Amino acid sequence: MDAIRRFLAQLRDYWNGLGPARRAALVVVGVGVAVALAAVVYLSPGQTYRPLFTGLDPADVGAMRTTLTGQNIPVRVSADGSAIEVPADRLADARVALAAANLPAGAGRGYELFDETSLTTTPFVQTVNYQRALQAELARSIQKLDPVKSARVMIARPDPTPFVRDQRPPTASVVIQLKPGASLSRSSAAGIVSLVARSVEGLKPENVTVVDSSGRLLSDPHAGDRDSLPAPQLEYRRELETYLSTKAEELLSQHLGAGRAVVRVSADVNFQQVKERKKTVYPDEKLVVAERTTSVKGSSGGGGGVVGAVSNVARAGGPLGGGRPGGGGSSSEEIIQTDYAYSESVREMEDRMGGVTRLTVAALVDLTGQGGPGLSPDDAQDLIKQAVGFRQGRDEVKLTNVKLASLVGPPEPDEEAVRVQRLQGYVALARNVLLAVAVVLGLAVVPLLLLRRRRRTAAELAATEAAARESVESARAEGRRQADLNRLSELARTDPDRAADVFKLMVG
Repeated sequence: MDAIRRFLAQLRDYWNGLGPARRAALVVVGVGVAVALAAVVYLSPGQTYRPLFTGLDPADVGAMRTTLTGQNIPVRVSADGSAIEVPADRLADARVALAAANLPAGAGRGYELFDETSLTTTPFVQTVNYQRALQAELARSIQKLDPVKSARVMIARPDPTPFVRDQRPPTASVVIQLKPGASLSRSSAAGIVSLVARSVEGLKPENVTVVDSSGRLLSDPHAGDRDSLPAPQLEYRRELETYLSTKAEELLSQHLGAGRAVVRVSADVNFQQVKERKKTVYPDEKLVVAERTTSVKGSSGGGGGVVGAVSNVARAGGPLGGGRPGGGGSSSEEIIQTDYAYSESVREMEDRMGGVTRLTVAALVDLTGQGGPGLSPDDAQDLIKQAVGFRQGRDEVKLTNVKLASLVGPPEPDEEAVRVQRLQGYVALARNVLLAVAVVLGLAVVPLLLLRRRRRTAAELAATEAAARESVESARAEGRRQADLNRLSELARTDPDRAADVFKLMVG
């Protein structure tokens, strides 16, 4: 405290020792330095924060904030409390610190549960902890997928029983939350089902259910609306349309230049599966395979004849039986049986699902070309037909020649953006100038203060020496006066008359 008082006293003495001109100059310099420093602080960019993690649970945010604060890393939480930000230069340190602390936990603690063991832990608790750890590890693995924001896995294990008829298989349910604008393909859902099924002993893929946050069943191959196509068929259709569009655009870009053609293909695909078996017989083309001949011989009496209805009918003017009158005879019969093989053809046809029934192509093309002659609309349309596999009478192509202004040349600069950029340049220039002025003023003021301090020190030293001499002289005079008084007192005590004479002499 005494040092501060002495400093203020010296500063006041220094100010009182300055003339009016020097006081004004010092005030101007101080104000200039203060303004320059304020401008530098105001115009210089502050500390930049970058997001470390987004879409977090409040529990994870609290744990991460505590961990980073313990590492002396500044932390800033977003307004909604779901994101955490750190300075850009400490981003790598923050990630390393959180990784060492196994944060963010997200789906919960995995096998870290077994790092804290206790002798009093029962087998039941160990079993429950193992199931919790397995669920957390599976959820972490599922969260590694790009479309997945968070996941939760629940495994149901029935109680073991020694009776075979009472045994029930384990089941599992997976609830996932997708990132905004992301979608999970059917193959990815099947991968999640396979991952969970092969991580739990005795769990079959058909006993795993995958549901998203909106309640839509993803593990069912027939999920979705009844009037819409199943997901595998939609994926096949999208891939086919994207493939054909890319082929047509790449073919046109080889001549017109990159980005001068936009082609979109809509494909109608027949997903019905038809199996047909057709058999054709040609009656004109026959071949003898086998021939059998049978001979029958017999004899009869006078009234006899051939056995049958004819012999029983009497002819006109003849005897009954049709034989010769008055005599007997014999008969023979030969039967020939021939087997033929006819030519035939059998054809089995199976129409696989996924056949294209119609293609509709829409194209926006800039036919001016780039650095060379352009294409005619007919040539461009023929190229598109060849690229997509056009079939006459089935498909349709619509081509429009337009000027793609955003692709012809560089876009015109925005006046507002140019103005803002120019203003930023002026601000940066002013900041640099003020910083330079502040540095110059600082370098100029420091020597003046040092020189003034040296002069003030010499003057104070001379004044101190003069005051010391004056104090010595005054002390000596005071000593002589005190000695005279002492002698006068002693004289008055021993010789009052003489003391009275001396006093009269002193007062004149």
